[in-house]
Amino acid sequence: MNNFEWKLENEWLQEVLKEARKQFNEKHDFKEKFKKDSIETQKQLWEDVGPLSITNGLDQVVDFMEFITTMKIQKKRHEFVRKLEEKYKKMLLSPYFGRMDFLEKGDEKTQKCYIGSFNLINENFDFLVYDWRAPISSMYYDYEIGKANYICPEGKIHGEITLKRQYKINNGKIEYMFDSNLNIDDEMLQDMLSKSTDNKMKNIVTTIQREQNKVIRNEDYKNLIVQGPAGSGKTSIALHRIAYILYKHRDKIASKNIIIFSPNEIFNEYISNVLPQLGEENMCQTTFKEYMQKILESDFKKEDYSEMMENILATNKEPMYQKRIMSIKFKSSMQFIDILKNYIDYIEKKDRSFKDVIIKDRVIISSKDLQELFFKDYIQLPLKRRLQKIRERILFLIDPYEKLLLEEVTNELSESASYINNGEVREHSTAIVKNKMKDIYSEINKMTEFNLIDIYKKLFIKLECFSTGYNTGYNKKEINEIKSYTLENLKAKKLNYEDQPPLLYLKGALEGIPKTSEIKYVIIDEAQDYTPLQYEIFYQLFNHANITILGDLNQSINPFMNVGDYSNISHIFPKNNTFIINLTKSYRSTMEITKFSRRLLGKEITDGCVERNGAEPLLLGFSNEKAIKEKFIKDIKEYKEKGYKSIGIITRTVKEANEVYNFLKERIYVKAILKDDDEYVSDTLVIPAYLAKGLEFDVVLIYNAGNENYCCEEERLLLYTACTRALHVLRIYYSGRCSPLLHD
Repeated sequence: MNNFEWKLENEWLQEVLKEARKQFNEKHDFKEKFKKDSIETQKQLWEDVGPLSITNGLDQVVDFMEFITTMKIQKKRHEFVRKLEEKYKKMLLSPYFGRMDFLEKGDEKTQKCYIGSFNLINENFDFLVYDWRAPISSMYYDYEIGKANYICPEGKIHGEITLKRQYKINNGKIEYMFDSNLNIDDEMLQDMLSKSTDNKMKNIVTTIQREQNKVIRNEDYKNLIVQGPAGSGKTSIALHRIAYILYKHRDKIASKNIIIFSPNEIFNEYISNVLPQLGEENMCQTTFKEYMQKILESDFKKEDYSEMMENILATNKEPMYQKRIMSIKFKSSMQFIDILKNYIDYIEKKDRSFKDVIIKDRVIISSKDLQELFFKDYIQLPLKRRLQKIRERILFLIDPYEKLLLEEVTNELSESASYINNGEVREHSTAIVKNKMKDIYSEINKMTEFNLIDIYKKLFIKLECFSTGYNTGYNKKEINEIKSYTLENLKAKKLNYEDQPPLLYLKGALEGIPKTSEIKYVIIDEAQDYTPLQYEIFYQLFNHANITILGDLNQSINPFMNVGDYSNISHIFPKNNTFIINLTKSYRSTMEITKFSRRLLGKEITDGCVERNGAEPLLLGFSNEKAIKEKFIKDIKEYKEKGYKSIGIITRTVKEANEVYNFLKERIYVKAILKDDDEYVSDTLVIPAYLAKGLEFDVVLIYNAGNENYCCEEERLLLYTACTRALHVLRIYYSGRCSPLLHD
């Protein structure tokens, strides 16, 4: 690029920075004014109204509330302007990253479109910089030089892109720029990918690829299922999709209307910076475990997902292991969903026995009338509410008779002259009536009681009956083992993780679900690790919302509890409003790491990868585990000296992570994540594989991939997921014989 072009670009940058600085100063002054006004209002409140006192009357309360309303308005204004000030502050550092010259069909003059994280509009309403989410900006990501179009409120605009240019601007200065025809594997993407990672995920607006952009802006379907290989940017896409929706539908949708389900709290913390970087408030972030355990109120001990994973990986030599695996697989199967639905139908329609309610030989309400109420009058209500309504109806009808009975007993006792005063008469009369009505109330309770755990128990007490006719893949003996295993746990007040989704599903079907109408968009990340039953629950909760599901079937870390295939959930989401998008390229790791990891899958993978070279992954054998840990110390020091910021030591289990951490912490600086709600830090970090999904590290050191550890087919995808966390360096250490999974 010649000097003249550099001169023109620098002149334009100065013009943009001048306008950004002007608007920054305006917003800063406004912010300070609102702050001053707020302080003045508080001062005036104290002087004019003074401390609230009940003796000062209602007028003082009215004056006080007027001041409070004013202060709330001032606070909102201050916060609004503060956010704008923050936006312009960011623009002063780097106002844009791309330029696209577009000649609209029928026009003579080419439009220069500079693209950045935010809009910058001058007082003449000229766009100096376009927000990356603006309709016209979509062409920057979707097209090469040549014919192009974009959709805006006026319709489809056709034209031609005559130039595409990319910039790296830091601290208000152009570090470099270049003309680019393609937006894939270019210098800016390579520059970003070659950097060290830190403890927060960053936005990718400068390097969004064409296939990623199609997902971010897709609004043709209510439900999107996005399948992509490790490192294809699925989570980044999800967050940028949220930012796009908030930008486009700002008048209808706010952050509070969006919820994202992440795999764990560690990941929630890791991604928490992306939306604020893009000038948006964070949406509601939760996990399925957190949501589920909050809804399932019970005094039972609830196992969480990480505890289940540890149980699967660390107890495979214990006597109860096979029963546990059978329980997980059975309760995660498609057939179990059918069994649950059949059982719900049975509970609502057949498992009902009402009796006449009789007081002193008088029928207060007949069993036939109760049946009528249950199956006709209250049929639209969930089971629990129906039973409550019936109970309320019975109590309403028996109330006059109970009062009459109390009056009769009271009169009898009064006439007997055996009591000192009326208070004693009433007390004894009430006790007598209560005793006489005891059996009636007991019968009412039996007919109308609702206990979710008892309902779930009953399913397993009669499991042979409800599973008959379904091809579960289990014989009679195995069904009995699943039954006894479940009932023993329930008796011990223990809820295994695999029992919690069925309970939540029953709760939704029989009790009704908490109101979620405020939620309009749902993002489900790491989609492969949810079962079809969990998707039934998602749809039960959010069937009115737009749902985006993102995952990679090759990263199913739990071999027994996962989606299996997206065809297993195709019946849940309406076919005419659901679309599957396949991402085809990985951007995270070097070519060497990507190719090595894919060989682990034992099948042909046609997905592409970014052409970024690095060192070949190393397999290092040792005589024992202590030797591996000692080698870690040398290697970690070496990689730190080379400037790598994040090093992930990935173990198979928490037990191993504890052992490695305890060995290393006295010798080098190291942190550990052992629970799914531990704080994520980017440094030298020891973490079990199932907690590392979604994270990435400059250097990944796999601890002990020996034959004793990763020995069976069920652990192939766990090992693959661990290897794909590496950006630049991957080393695999093992003691004894290497895992057969690494030599297929």
